[in-house]
Amino acid sequence: MPCLEISLPKIDIGTKEKLTHALTKVFAESTKFGAEIFGIRYHEYEAGQSASGGVVWDGRSGRPYLHMLLYIPRINRAMKQMLVEKFSTSFVETVGKENWIPVIHICEHSYDNVGVEGKLLSDQYDACAKSKFYYDVDDAE
Repeated sequence: MPCLEISLPKIDIGTKEKLTHALTKVFAESTKFGAEIFGIRYHEYEAGQSASGGVVWDGRSGRPYLHMLLYIPRINRAMKQMLVEKFSTSFVETVGKENWIPVIHICEHSYDNVGVEGKLLSDQYDACAKSKFYYDVDDAE
C-alpha cells in the first residue's frame, strides 16, 4: 500500500506529529486513497551524519540532506507534479525552515509487486486484481 519514507535531521515529536498529519492529509486528499492505508517512516539523523554537495551538514548552517521516497501504485504525471509540490510545501511550512526542501523520489509499482498479510495485493483484494497497472485518480481541483 502507499507509504512514505523520510530522511531528515532529528525533529521534536510535536513537529513530527504535525508533519505526519499534514503529509497524510495531502496524500489522501490528492489521491483519494484512504488516509488509513498511508504509512510514514522517519529516518532521523544527528548533525555530522549526512552530507549534501560534498559538505557534511554541521547542524547550524547549510542545507541538510532531506529525502522522501514515496512507494505508490503507478499514477499519472499531473498527480506526481501535484504530490511533489504539496509534499514540499507542507514539509517547509511544518518544519519552519524555508531552505529545507526535500528531494522526492516516486517509486511506482503494480499491485502484483506488493505483499500484504502474506499475499500479493492482486490476490488479496478483488478490486486490485481487476485493476490495471495505472491507478487512475481524478484530477484534484
